[in-house]
Amino acid sequence: MSTKGIADFTDLTCTNLMIKLKILLKKQVDSEPLEFYATREQVDNTCSQFTHQQYEVNWDQSGENQYLVSMKR
Repeated sequence: MSTKGIADFTDLTCTNLMIKLKILLKKQVDSEPLEFYATREQVDNTCSQFTHQQYEVNWDQSGENQYLVSMKR
């Protein structure tokens, strides 16, 4: 269900997603958000942890157990 180059990480474990996000966020340009699809479990266990690390994290439900996540410094 991904569109226009938005990565679909719904098949990753929470641990693998955390590793992937740390790598991608190091490469990220500050002005551009990192957008990807994740499951509710991934959002709860992984993405919400970045809100305490100076990142603006937003997510909206885009399907059954699928969320479009946007992360920005």
